[in-house]
Amino acid sequence: MAQRTVALCDGKYIGIETIFTVIDGKQINIPDKLKDLRTKSRNNELFCPCGCGANLVLVAGDKNLREQHFRIKDGRQFENCTFSTEGKTSVDSKIVLKCWLDDTLHAEDLESRVPICDVTDSNRRYEFTFLSKSRGIALDYCHNRANLSDEKQSVLDQNSQGIKIIHVVDYMNGGSDGQYPEGLMKVQNRQRYCLLLTVHDADYKTAEMKAAFYGRDIDGLWQERVFADGLLRDYRIDQHGAVYFKNTSLESALKAAVMQFQKSKDAENQRREREKRRREEQQREEEKRRREEQRKRQEIFDERQRILAEEAAKSQAKQEECRIAAEKAQEEKRLREKEFERNLASELEQQEKQVRDADGNRWIKCEFCGKIAKESEFSTYGGSIGVHLNLGTCKECSANNPATEPRFQEDLKIRRNAYDPTVCPNCGKKLMEKNGRYGRFIGCTGFPICKYTRPIVKNADCSIVRNGSIG
Repeated sequence: MAQRTVALCDGKYIGIETIFTVIDGKQINIPDKLKDLRTKSRNNELFCPCGCGANLVLVAGDKNLREQHFRIKDGRQFENCTFSTEGKTSVDSKIVLKCWLDDTLHAEDLESRVPICDVTDSNRRYEFTFLSKSRGIALDYCHNRANLSDEKQSVLDQNSQGIKIIHVVDYMNGGSDGQYPEGLMKVQNRQRYCLLLTVHDADYKTAEMKAAFYGRDIDGLWQERVFADGLLRDYRIDQHGAVYFKNTSLESALKAAVMQFQKSKDAENQRREREKRRREEQQREEEKRRREEQRKRQEIFDERQRILAEEAAKSQAKQEECRIAAEKAQEEKRLREKEFERNLASELEQQEKQVRDADGNRWIKCEFCGKIAKESEFSTYGGSIGVHLNLGTCKECSANNPATEPRFQEDLKIRRNAYDPTVCPNCGKKLMEKNGRYGRFIGCTGFPICKYTRPIVKNADCSIVRNGSIG
């Protein structure tokens, strides 16, 4: 980037853009301007604009030179120099704008970076980017919308003394994201529209510009509406300072664009009203349909409730029948139990058949103490039929009464004599020899319901002997 793009001479600023012009559409340097500035630099009349006192020389005119600029004479450095380098886009924009004004105004007195004190007695530190007093036209260029202050705009307006001001800003300040474009609205409020410049290096032929205005849409969001867009050289300025694009004044194009924008808002408003009415009608139909469905659901619910009530009544009646039947059965059982208890003593006197209650429990009478109880409370019971089938020895007598021992041995002998090794002692089904993981064994044929097993033990004569059981 060039070090310096402006020099101070005779109390005035000379921008590098002043050496450019356009002849027959071709962008060139102005020979007389180059010659004049070189003479001034040889005479040490060009100074750094910061006021440090450094002499400058012009670097321009060579066709291979990438950027035209001013540099400090003899390459010396000044420690107290405070010059701030101007951005490339800003410099390029001023160059193409200078070429455009030369191309459209053909004014001999076009100057750049003109302080307002040259126009009026104001001492404010603002300037016109370009000014032609003979044509009464000034141009104010702004690269960054942050510099579009109300104060600057007001000062330029108040001190223009009948000069028509054209405001141009860099394209990067444009666009629309719905937010209020505060900086651009300061321009629009004065010019009624904004001119947005796009440059490609410092080439006037490819520079572009669009005219736009900003307005609020039906939702209240701010929108950018472009109504002229093309090359910068397609724009021109008439003798009254009005800007044209391809022979159409921007004021006329703006009026048509504003009307179109308003029509689009009105059309959108009408569309939304139609959509609102359609939705309301749809909601009414939906509400009607919903009420009808609710009515049908209520009818179905009522019918189900009626059926459930009938079923509940039937179930309740059935439960009542079952309750009465259960109470009757319970009463019959109670009577049977009472009858059983009343006849229990006499029943135990007979020894031909077992004495069992209604639940199948067997009852025994102790031969020693006379205790009558269920079989689980007896150690031995059920001798030979007709002798003492319903008699036995209770656990208390078996443990405490010595007189029970002979009877116990007698019962054990009877049990051993009655033992059948081919019959399962658990369930009474046949036993058979089987093969297992650990060899052959005796198992119940009722497996898997009955899991009785016992090992096979052989005597010397190879006869099978019972040797206990495992479960």
